Amino acid sequence: MQGLGTWRASIFLLAACACALPAASRVIYTPGAGNRPPQILVKGELVQADVEAFTTAAQTARTTPGGGAGHVNVVIDSRGGNIWAAMTIGRIIRKNAFMTRVERGASCVSACVYLLAAGEGRYVGGRVGIHRPYIPNDGVTSARAKKAQYDGINMQSRQYLEEMGVSAALHDQMMQTPPDRVTWLSEHDMATFGLTKMVAPPPRPAPANQHSRDATPSGQ
Repeated sequence: MQGLGTWRASIFLLAACACALPAASRVIYTPGAGNRPPQILVKGELVQADVEAFTTAAQTARTTPGGGAGHVNVVIDSRGGNIWAAMTIGRIIRKNAFMTRVERGASCVSACVYLLAAGEGRYVGGRVGIHRPYIPNDGVTSARAKKAQYDGINMQSRQYLEEMGVSAALHDQMMQTPPDRVTWLSEHDMATFGLTKMVAPPPRPAPANQHSRDATPSGQ
């Protein structure tokens, strides 16, 4: 009986660990309801697998009634992660004219800023922090190779932010902050860099019965 009890305890422990895994909740799509638009939540460290998950969520948002361009909020709460994944997801956000939001109590740091910058409209109620991208530890050891790698990341980061219409001064500030530190941006900083941008969503189509009433001639 003791063995059975130990086996059951192990099963419960494994189940608890499975529920706690962050990968299952990193990218979450929530359909719109009433006046609330559809939402894609991106939470936690950005990894390459998030690109496929976000692509699927974006496709769902596009094909769901009320989820057209400008009607989807991408809510982000992340300390950063893979810069290439961040820029790829950012380009999907911009292609679909999604909005990006950092809600109160949330943080958007490091590579996460590339997602925020991609929004057609951008709202920040939480904290935004920047620093120089990490150089990946991929076996490159020589100083020349490391410099070439850094220069490549530097160039692509600048090009991406220019593509998103954000001030080049943001990139310069990033490069001045060591990767093991964070420069927290004030509201004034974000406005100056162009990270905050309020855009009114497109008007929702009138209900079908409203069109019918409008089409009825007066006096009938």
